Amino acid sequence: MKAVLVHPYRLGTAGLTTFVLRLQEGLTATGWQALVLVAGDSNRVVPQEGAPGLHAIYLRRMWPESSRLKAFAGFWAMLPLTLWHLWSFLRRERVDVVHLHFTIPASLYFVALRPFSRWKLLATFHGTDGYGLRRRGTRYRLLVRLVLAGADLVTAVSGDLLRTVKTVYPALRAGTRVILNGNPAVAGPLPAAALPPSPTLPDRFVLAVGSLIPRKGYDVLVRAAGLAQDRGHPLDVVVVGDGPEAAALARLARESGVGARVVFAGEMSHAAALQFYPRASFFVHTAREEAFGLVLLEAMSFGKAVIATRVGGIPEFVRHGETGLLVEPDDADALAEAMMRLDTDRALCAALAARGQETALRDYSWDRVVEAYRAAYEDVLRSPSRHPSPATR
Repeated sequence: MKAVLVHPYRLGTAGLTTFVLRLQEGLTATGWQALVLVAGDSNRVVPQEGAPGLHAIYLRRMWPESSRLKAFAGFWAMLPLTLWHLWSFLRRERVDVVHLHFTIPASLYFVALRPFSRWKLLATFHGTDGYGLRRRGTRYRLLVRLVLAGADLVTAVSGDLLRTVKTVYPALRAGTRVILNGNPAVAGPLPAAALPPSPTLPDRFVLAVGSLIPRKGYDVLVRAAGLAQDRGHPLDVVVVGDGPEAAALARLARESGVGARVVFAGEMSHAAALQFYPRASFFVHTAREEAFGLVLLEAMSFGKAVIATRVGGIPEFVRHGETGLLVEPDDADALAEAMMRLDTDRALCAALAARGQETALRDYSWDRVVEAYRAAYEDVLRSPSRHPSPATR
């Protein structure tokens, strides 16, 4: 059996890339053939050198943020050719399942091909693609509705995210399923010898990992560090990641009097980011919106206590006072108190870390995620098609 995992953007260091590549690896280990299709520059489907099973194609957007008229004309002019190359690729590879990750209007290319193909179509919501639907315009929501109408199965990475999608689309006809994320980190903590020397890092620090964008709420973390210092409890903080908010966050740190204590380590590979976890005292995740929070599972698997916001699917595995501490989003005062509490109460920090690690390694193994998706593929392949191909009509 063969599946194509569609990643609608270029590969990067974000959680979606980690998820798709780990799923490809896991499916291959179970006997499935798994290819990954990502955004590229060519109008054809082009294999990527040095990356087995990775292909790329340029999927134009009908309504981009800029040059709308030109892009709209280009989309329609190139649509037949793009569809032809996609159809030829999927037919040549004898694909059984096309799995869309991050469900957006660009997924409509595959919906258009679905009635003329034998493969089944799955669509998975990962976070902002579902939570952001309410903020989108009518045209965008209509296009996503068409994507969902063409899917054989719709999945989401948390129960809260799936409920959100169903609220926006109460007449959703496709089957639905929640498949919780798994721990994307390596198995167990890294050996001490693998850790790079980092003389610029403090001996004890609070760690945060993620893109520097408003949704991640790092301005709240910086303000909380300032409040803790004002209350006589200075904390060193290391933030791994980069993004458009980098300059504003650095300025906020200086204005809050913690410019020397908040270190912005910048963007790095997933493997490099993992090496910060063992040295951290505990982990903080300040997202204003989050379907799941893979970085929390990473931290928990490394035996680190976590503080997270009570949003989205996070409370489904970070249970307050048991596997971590929860605070309300945008509450810098509560976050400062929680950080001071963990920094002071070493016994509580150790207990939360131990229970969190047990949960992450026992209940959120990557093998479980792979098996859940493999079972979903096989279920839809056995079920009668909602979109029969010409050969089965």
